[in-house]
Amino acid sequence: MSTIQLDTSSDKYLITLDKSMFDKEWLLRLMEKLRTEELAHQLDFDQSVEEIGETIKSDWWSKNKERFINE
Repeated sequence: MSTIQLDTSSDKYLITLDKSMFDKEWLLRLMEKLRTEELAHQLDFDQSVEEIGETIKSDWWSKNKERFINE
């Protein structure tokens, strides 16, 4: 068996992981990330949210770049 195996049924993806290669805590963190991604996908934000995020990042960088770059 390979470390990760993907099978499909008519309505599901079945993922099999070799227990000797992944610990339980790692798997739980991965599942939490997948849940977060699914919840974000369900929100179905429009493009304006992405634009607001870019503005926030740009403004933050303008105010803080001197802390990270010595010119």
